[in-house]
Amino acid sequence: MAKLTKTIELMQRIDKLIKRKATGSPQELADRLDISKASVHRVIDVMKEFGAPIEYCIISQSYIYSKEVAFYCGFYGEELTENELHTLNGGFTQLKQLTNININKGLSLKI
Repeated sequence: MAKLTKTIELMQRIDKLIKRKATGSPQELADRLDISKASVHRVIDVMKEFGAPIEYCIISQSYIYSKEVAFYCGFYGEELTENELHTLNGGFTQLKQLTNININKGLSLKI
């Protein structure tokens, strides 16, 4: 399996576990996913780079989202609305910043 595909698959699995507040400690999550603890930290870091508001809750002994988000990765046949982009949260914040910059400069993101 390609490295990118494996990372996306891990992010999807971690996302589901976070939503259930069932990741456990980093070591427990690593064991559950059959990866190293270092790999867990790398995948969590990638998720954070994509804008996931992930924190570790000492009380629940689980990773949590500090605000509600949704993770989707894939291709879409139709152009998505701004609200749909926000719901998908696939780089929405960065896209909105780029869009605002381009609108202010009179540029377009459309190809």
